[in-house]
Amino acid sequence: MKTVPRSHLAFGFFIILFLALPLQQTQAQDSADLEPSETYSQEELAQMLAPIALYPDALLSQILMASTYPIEVIESHRWVRTNSQLKGEALNTALLDQGWDPSVKAICHFPSILALMSERITETTNLGNAFLAQEAEVMGMVQELRAKAHAQGNLTTTSKQRVIVEKETIIIQPADPRVIYVPYYDPFHVYGAWRHPTYRPHYWGPSGVSIGVGISYWPGIYFGFSFGSWSYFDWHLHSIYLDVHKRPRFVRHDRWIARSGHWRHAPRHRRGVAYRDKPTARKYGQYPHRSRDFQRNTRGFPDHQDRDWPSDERIRIDRDTHEDGQIRIDRNRQQPKPIELKRKRLEQTVREKQKRLQINRNKLEQDQQIQRRADQERKKREQAERDKQQRQQTDRDRQERERTEHARQLRQQADQERKERERAGRKKQQQQQRSRGNVFNQVGDGRKERRSSKRGQVSRQGQTRDSRSKKSRSSSDNRGSRDDQIRNRK
Repeated sequence: MKTVPRSHLAFGFFIILFLALPLQQTQAQDSADLEPSETYSQEELAQMLAPIALYPDALLSQILMASTYPIEVIESHRWVRTNSQLKGEALNTALLDQGWDPSVKAICHFPSILALMSERITETTNLGNAFLAQEAEVMGMVQELRAKAHAQGNLTTTSKQRVIVEKETIIIQPADPRVIYVPYYDPFHVYGAWRHPTYRPHYWGPSGVSIGVGISYWPGIYFGFSFGSWSYFDWHLHSIYLDVHKRPRFVRHDRWIARSGHWRHAPRHRRGVAYRDKPTARKYGQYPHRSRDFQRNTRGFPDHQDRDWPSDERIRIDRDTHEDGQIRIDRNRQQPKPIELKRKRLEQTVREKQKRLQINRNKLEQDQQIQRRADQERKKREQAERDKQQRQQTDRDRQERERTEHARQLRQQADQERKERERAGRKKQQQQQRSRGNVFNQVGDGRKERRSSKRGQVSRQGQTRDSRSKKSRSSSDNRGSRDDQIRNRK
């Protein structure tokens, strides 16, 4: 067996150390980057995710993606507030001309949620930073909170949503894919006893509304298509998956993704907002902390200037301005010192920041002016609409009064006619009764009737006596004539 020389062993050991050194340095650098202060604790993740963990999966995925673009969230909220009359397909058509990320455009269909994200932009930014740096932990915390709500009986299938439990994964889908109901609830009670009283969860819901222990819902938002089918959670891989074949209607073809796959953050939509931690900043091309070691070749100085110059090297000055023509300046004094360069860089950085601040201030003033003009125009339109409604109401009241007055007059006229008919009927009845009572000339409470009856009686009595006298005379005459007849016979 051959023996290896010690020199070869030493050389090989040196090579191994040389190759292992960069790997050790890289691992040390990565571990130094992942400082505990740059990550969110489980309590903080629970605090920021509790208000939205029970949202439908499609909407929750879009909120998490949109929270990584806080500037676009603010811009879209202002735009939606100015164009509040746009709904449905009209809103989709208007969103085609906007350059925001598709997730931000999707939230524009939920103005209440967008307003909460914009008004609480600090919470929104923290949520986006946590999702960028701790995506797996964020999705794990969502499942943990859903499991707690499900165990408490507060997360169940209803007429507005379907709750699907697959082993340790809970999926929330709308009962009708075309109608999305956004829940709101008290996160301090819906998950049972809150174990982190120091980190009380935020409330994302309508203000001034009394909420109970369970879950309530915002008014349903109707879509003529299946909302959010282009993005969904891949719970096993702890990421969001985008489907290239289900492009949303508010995104143009040339601005859509090229192929299906897991969601990737787009730094251009970040609009310069700094990332919270250094690994995320490096991942997306942002370097907030520059190294202290000054490298001349990275600041525009060629490599040949770093070499040692001869002691007699000089820089000639314009001979036309000096008589001797050979005035020489020490190169060491001509070169700017590192402190001076650092000061100049700081001044330049300050000037650039001031310039950016001025630009942002001017842009903000322009936005405020636009917003003021929009508010004034909206107020004018509202005032004109109120005046129009008031005039219409006045006309309706006047017409109603006229109809009421006309109906009253008709009723009065009908009552008068009825009363006249009743009086005429009573008068006619009285006349008929009078005509029936005048058979015996009944006048003066019966006195004339009594007198006439008495005259009748007298006349009847006289007639009786006369008839009797006449009868007696006729009988006597008859007796005389019979006596005469008897005498004559004799």
